[in-house]
Amino acid sequence: MANPVVKLRQTNNKQLRQHHASSRAREPLKISARQQAQLLLEQNRLSDRDINLIRGFIGVGLLTRHQIQRLFFADSEKRAANRLAKLYHYHFVERGMSWMEGMETMGLTPCYVYTANRVGLEAYAFCTGTPYRQVPFSPERYLLTRQNHKMLHDLQISEMFTCLQVAVQVNGWEMTWYNEWAAILRQDEEELVRPDGVAILERTGGDEEQGYFIEMDRGNTDWQKKVSFYERAYQRSPWRSLFQVQQYPTVLCVVPSALMAEVVQVVRQKRPLTRFWLKTWEAFLAEEVLIGWQDPLCEGGENLLTG
Repeated sequence: MANPVVKLRQTNNKQLRQHHASSRAREPLKISARQQAQLLLEQNRLSDRDINLIRGFIGVGLLTRHQIQRLFFADSEKRAANRLAKLYHYHFVERGMSWMEGMETMGLTPCYVYTANRVGLEAYAFCTGTPYRQVPFSPERYLLTRQNHKMLHDLQISEMFTCLQVAVQVNGWEMTWYNEWAAILRQDEEELVRPDGVAILERTGGDEEQGYFIEMDRGNTDWQKKVSFYERAYQRSPWRSLFQVQQYPTVLCVVPSALMAEVVQVVRQKRPLTRFWLKTWEAFLAEEVLIGWQDPLCEGGENLLTG
């Protein structure tokens, strides 16, 4: 399988001819997914940005319309909605709206959620020269139905991905993202810890880098074990070669406000070599993602990109 590591590419964002976003029913696909992908490419109906969108799905599995507009459309709701409607009717992406109530409760903008499907993945494989079977994405893992009980947690991860990508780009940095499979730390065949993702931040054209493990907790994490797992991985896993970094990444933990004091206490009791920086989910949504992280072992706030 190809390495499921993602760096979103800069595109010229040249728009194809605009069409009004439509809510009409999608016609059934009458040819194979591969044939549809080839047809879309032959007819020049896809842009570099559309392929980059699939790259984003490989990174985090799914993205909301609001996240997509921030990542790829300069935060233009109209342009994003129009293009996504067109891609949906091309059978290039899938969309769902089963979790809008949960999104609103979480504080996310309620809107369509999108993910990749076979047509989009076939087009991505063709454009990148990757054999389809080696594209590191499983559509079955990201079904947009109420039966997918990981959906809200996945949306938290995609919000972190979106916030980091936008923020580092504005500040002249680049992000390489390791998805949940690429981020696993092992010793031989033994899994030591499984982060929700890993973000490696590098200054564009410079030699500065920072690494961050991502942990988005919806209230079901055993933090005594989690802290121990990261310490074990620090000592026993080949993290330097895996992530191409010299310093063990800091763990960015976003937790429910009701658990913040408990997580702080666990870190203070264990005093790990691994750095843990914390925010509540509410603070994460309200603040700039780069600032205001709490290190339980230090006074004051911690900021990303400041060394």
